[in-house]
Amino acid sequence: MPSSASASAALAATGDGSLRAPAASISARADPLTITLPRVTARSDFSSSPFYFTAAFDGSMRFALWQRMLQLARTMRTKHGAMPHFTFFVNACYYTTDPGASDVGKAMTRTEVLVRRALTQQAINEGHDIADHGMGHHDGREWSKEQWLGELARFHEVMDNALFEPVLDDEAGFVFPKFSPLASAQPRQAGAACEDDAGCDSGRCLALTARTMMCAQACNSKLRCPQGLACGAPMFRDDTDVCLPPPVFPVEHEGKLLFNATGEPNLKHPRLKRYRIQGFRAPYLGANDALYEALAERGYVYDTSQSGSPGPPFYLLPRGSEKRVLEFALMLHPGALAIPMDYSYARVKAPRERMASDYENGILGSYAMGRIPWNVGHHFALWEDGAYLETLETAVDSVLGGCPDAAGNKRCEGGEVVSFRELAQRLE
Repeated sequence: MPSSASASAALAATGDGSLRAPAASISARADPLTITLPRVTARSDFSSSPFYFTAAFDGSMRFALWQRMLQLARTMRTKHGAMPHFTFFVNACYYTTDPGASDVGKAMTRTEVLVRRALTQQAINEGHDIADHGMGHHDGREWSKEQWLGELARFHEVMDNALFEPVLDDEAGFVFPKFSPLASAQPRQAGAACEDDAGCDSGRCLALTARTMMCAQACNSKLRCPQGLACGAPMFRDDTDVCLPPPVFPVEHEGKLLFNATGEPNLKHPRLKRYRIQGFRAPYLGANDALYEALAERGYVYDTSQSGSPGPPFYLLPRGSEKRVLEFALMLHPGALAIPMDYSYARVKAPRERMASDYENGILGSYAMGRIPWNVGHHFALWEDGAYLETLETAVDSVLGGCPDAAGNKRCEGGEVVSFRELAQRLE
């Protein structure tokens, strides 16, 4: 089991953990042996279904990584004709400036909150899944059901009024979020409109939505954003994130106010429906029986806090509940270093090469075992100078392209990169 000195806690303590993995190699997991609840296989035969690969991220702080992963999905759709969908396990502490107890900090300004909400909403609009990674990233492996319910309640107090089902306009575009160039921005500077990197002197040209691109600027605790822009990780000391403008408010739709001038939703608008978060991953993978009892009571559909040997997804049957929770475990294939979670490679020589090899073997191994779904877990960080994230991006590309070998021969036909929400729906 991991201690509270693992990945996100290390980041919280230093305020700067995105370029370096945790000091210790962590292969910890919620051991199935510590979960005593009855379980039943969800489906044993996947041989006639697509090969499902699920990629997920823990955390939600960095604006640059929201943009990067959304753009990756768009690029893969253009390349392969199929849109990959990711699952983002978010910490609600980054969606409020007043989170209460949190091991990983909080949002620093209201503008930061509005930008992060908008980027997360854009992910929903484009088909990705938003799930629960706790309010303040606390280790709950010893918690009671009541403690878990309290943490879930804190999470939903923030997130239930932050994210919504997509709303389309008459031209099949999304009504919100809307971004516009910052009125005070000078041409080619942060907040100005652009078409490519050559049009920005301040930094890169980032696609905030599929149709809106703006110049960004690096930021951290020493590199402050120009007025009117917010930094996604203002506590970083050495690494940087990017400055972005807030979305446009107010928003009207069908003659009625959808969001007011400060960005608050009008919950009486008939088109505004709360986005229902259905999945959970325990911080530090610290699951226990009480967690699943709490998830069932709150109506959660799936969890991804366990790991084990390769096998199909299974349902956990919490005591005293008629509801069940679908478990997507991180699967450790024979010969792999550890569970497919990025921080497992923290003290490995040539981590990029070892992770790439393990991921390739895991994908091909799951496919050979009857197309058993396989999933990997990463963090919203650029540890090892981005090696972990680049390895994941390569795996997504490979699965969508049929897992080609060096000669271009396809080794996994029918691969789909789906969110946990989509996979749960298909199993149901």
